[in-house]
Amino acid sequence: MSTDDLLAANELLNSELPDARYDPDAHYLHWLYEENPLGSAFQQYEYADDGTLACHYALLPQTYRDATGPVPGAYSLHAVTRSGTQRSGVFLSVAERAYAEIARDGRRLMTALPNEKSVGAGVKYLGWTLVGQMPVRICIPTPARTGAVETIPVTPEVLAGDRFARLTADLDDYPVTRITNSWTTESLRWRLSRPDAAYTLHIDSEVVGISTRTVQRGVRAAVIMKLFPRGPRPGPLSSSRIVADACRRHRAPVAVYGGVNEVVRVRGFEPPKRFRPSPLFWLVQTLQDGDDQEAIRIGTYEFLDVDAF
Repeated sequence: MSTDDLLAANELLNSELPDARYDPDAHYLHWLYEENPLGSAFQQYEYADDGTLACHYALLPQTYRDATGPVPGAYSLHAVTRSGTQRSGVFLSVAERAYAEIARDGRRLMTALPNEKSVGAGVKYLGWTLVGQMPVRICIPTPARTGAVETIPVTPEVLAGDRFARLTADLDDYPVTRITNSWTTESLRWRLSRPDAAYTLHIDSEVVGISTRTVQRGVRAAVIMKLFPRGPRPGPLSSSRIVADACRRHRAPVAVYGGVNEVVRVRGFEPPKRFRPSPLFWLVQTLQDGDDQEAIRIGTYEFLDVDAF
């Protein structure tokens, strides 16, 4: 990938999906595509005759695991075609090239989290299987349970320190039965260094949580990004102290949690429709002969595993 490609992708994304993260110098995309310790993003570019970028697709290398062991994979994002393009079928061609490249790399599984508008096309034309809608819950903190939780704002110094290395060394040791994103110290250092975000660690005797904050319709909320058992604990474990500490840290009356976790329980309720974010849907696709796509089940998949915050 050239610098010109990166800048063209940044312009296209900001044109079609405006967001402050797409800064003019493409710092966010460089971090996202090139600094991942698991490898550079799988990227495809299709230019129009006038030299403008008509279509772009990127997938991030990820390593999943299930009860049988590691599952090399990728997370699909930034599937975007320029509005008004007349090149019929351009994205289908771009996607086919991307999937062939990923399969040649030995990847077995892709996951995606598109909005409702994109689900049908992904299933009908691109071979994905719909797993279901990603659940979102509103969690009410229990103030009496904020004790015994250590709170550490994430900074470059914290990420580079020995304490972070020790804390994260065994976060992938707990047993799982279904597909779970596999995090290492190095991949967490990268993910938590996202240029446009700020994160906080919450540590109790059983669980490590990662949070950030958001404002929805004028209401501040803590966002529970990830919940890790500490060491090889099989669960079920409670997230109550982590939720309460995150709300205290972010001065928020509630916390938002998206996803599922087969080891750590998260108690909460579905938000009212007027406060509910646009629904996101889990899609999966296998890439190697012999893997049963319909048998894929997701065990743990949370906001940190995607690019939502």
